Amino acid sequence: MFPARVASLQVSGIRKLFEAAPPGSINLGLGEPDVQPPQEMIQALKDALDKGYNKYGPSAGIRELREAIAAYLRRYRRDVTFENIIVTAGATEGMRIACETILGPGDEALVPNPGFIIYGPDVALAGGRPVEYSLTQENGFLPDIEEIERLVTKRTKAIIVNSPSNPTGTVFPKETVRALSEVAKDHRLYILSDEVYDSYVYEGDHWSFARFHDDTVVVQSFSKSLAATGWRIGYVATSKEIVQQLSKVQYYTLACPPTATQYAVLEGLKTIERFQAEVIAEFRDRREIAMRKLGEIPSFTTPKVDGAFYLFPKYSQKLPSERFALKILEKGVICAPGIAFGSRGEGHLRFSYANSRENIAKGLDIVRDVAAKL
Repeated sequence: MFPARVASLQVSGIRKLFEAAPPGSINLGLGEPDVQPPQEMIQALKDALDKGYNKYGPSAGIRELREAIAAYLRRYRRDVTFENIIVTAGATEGMRIACETILGPGDEALVPNPGFIIYGPDVALAGGRPVEYSLTQENGFLPDIEEIERLVTKRTKAIIVNSPSNPTGTVFPKETVRALSEVAKDHRLYILSDEVYDSYVYEGDHWSFARFHDDTVVVQSFSKSLAATGWRIGYVATSKEIVQQLSKVQYYTLACPPTATQYAVLEGLKTIERFQAEVIAEFRDRREIAMRKLGEIPSFTTPKVDGAFYLFPKYSQKLPSERFALKILEKGVICAPGIAFGSRGEGHLRFSYANSRENIAKGLDIVRDVAAKL
């Protein structure tokens, strides 16, 4: 028999749909940019391999990349140094080791519902107990501060947050970030902040929790900001003391992050602002197409979003989201059922606009036709 913490893990509902998709399906369920990384970064990876950067490296990542990330983050906090940074094998591993480092047996962590699928399992695998807080369309998919206060107990150790959000596309305003930070300070809680979509903000600003709360663990990735999902490079930014503990956990998890790709990302950081400006301009236009097309579906309510590359409309049809997504899949379009992101995601579907303008328009026309027959 497998231990309960493993046996209880569910296969992703999104993955099930991908595997069932017929050939040639339009993928509006994709959680990754459809563009390529900067050419300078691709060439730097080739150069790194030619230079022999194929061996183990430091557990916390190469010093040069940690220094470069710290310099990049000083736009948020001027006191960031390389000692505040650990390079990870993507944000998924970063959140995993953050939970392992922060949480002990029986500790509680507040997690969003709906939210990205890894948070609850990460808490449980670390021996903790995930406690869900609600995000509703009626409240702009923002945390209810009073609810957060009610959920905090003597066992609560951390709050997991995600802005810009997957699946909702919500960007937390400054007031929400500050209010949640005050709750964390009052109760001496850590904030584990997934900020991987911080470069995908179309209106307003991204506000990092690290600006307001010293006990913030920022989890980041170059998968989205440099379109390098398969390279598996991210980082965690936090206090020096936590980085030291994270490094120990990471050593026993994967020894070290990939060496050659670290040198490539180091070069990619030199072009990141230009690259992001080009990508954001394109994705802003795609968002407008997706919003317009979803707005043509009478049974869908689709609030405008400010970040990430997802739309999370609510529908009025009386059928489960997984069944609705399967009906759409039968016509050749992949989307994600809201239930995959938690019980409060039921009644919603998630659409990604990380696809071509033509595919977005064509795919959502198909969704409109399916919805009209249900």
